Amino acid sequence: MLRTSKHRFCVVVLTISSAAVAKQPDANCLQHLGGGYGDALCYSALSADFVAQNKQLYYRIRATIPAGNAHAKVLDDYVLEQDRAVKYCELARNAGAGWRLEHDGSMFPALYEQCVYDLRKAENQFLKGILEMAKW
Repeated sequence: MLRTSKHRFCVVVLTISSAAVAKQPDANCLQHLGGGYGDALCYSALSADFVAQNKQLYYRIRATIPAGNAHAKVLDDYVLEQDRAVKYCELARNAGAGWRLEHDGSMFPALYEQCVYDLRKAENQFLKGILEMAKW
């Protein structure tokens, strides 16, 4: 009986620990930044949320553009350029790391993820503004 209880306790602890590790950070993680790997995880998760939102905004905006209208291509180009701009975030990360390409759990990956987050957040605000204008 004692052995079964210990086993159940270990399973419960492992389950709780696994759930805590797998949980995505929420917007509150921005209030607890410290310059390390946790920052990178925070920014990365929030950027992924923006990517999903931006995709939905894109489709909603695209639906308002009449077929054959040149602005559809302009919107497509804008979204493509935003995706391409992410690669330039490597400059911020690598400059801070003395231009090294390999990074450990230091603050340098967080610099990259913060840059991506800032780009995706700006894209999100821009697309929301366009969608509001399209509703007029």
